Amino acid sequence: MKQMHGVAIRPFTAADSAQVQTLLSDSKVALLAGNIPYPYPDHGAQAWIESHEERHRSGSAIIRAITLVKGGTCIGAISIDHISRGLNASGNLGYWVGMPYWNQGFCEAAGRLMLTLATEEYAMGRLVAAHQIDNPASGRVLEKLGFNELEPQRMTNLSGQYLFRCYEKQLFSIK
Repeated sequence: MKQMHGVAIRPFTAADSAQVQTLLSDSKVALLAGNIPYPYPDHGAQAWIESHEERHRSGSAIIRAITLVKGGTCIGAISIDHISRGLNASGNLGYWVGMPYWNQGFCEAAGRLMLTLATEEYAMGRLVAAHQIDNPASGRVLEKLGFNELEPQRMTNLSGQYLFRCYEKQLFSIK
């Protein structure tokens, strides 16, 4: 388990499902994440966690729980999905934390841990990320992680169509 600044990232377990269910039942988390349905379906967390093993095995995603080091409470998730392999390995970074854990630096710390995982264990060279334009806190996290802003794009998510700020980060270059 990797840890930094009071948080750790680790694979989800079935024991996390009740906490995830509670955190994702908050309309504000669902709205700002954009890819989380609201109201969150009964047993949705359990089904989502059960899907991780196949996504990891197929190489399409790396999904980790963000937990507090002290006590081990699951406070959110961080993932790299839409993974492409090979010389130009890349993926899409995404993350969320429950509202009680907002604005405490947890996403930045988890992001740094995930960047290390992406480069050291998965040899990724590039990550992209996006956030809804009305979620500037997520943009600040990405900037602190060294992502560079690209042109905004209009995209559709579960909540409708929104303008997103898009970012990319080169993790390493092959010479």
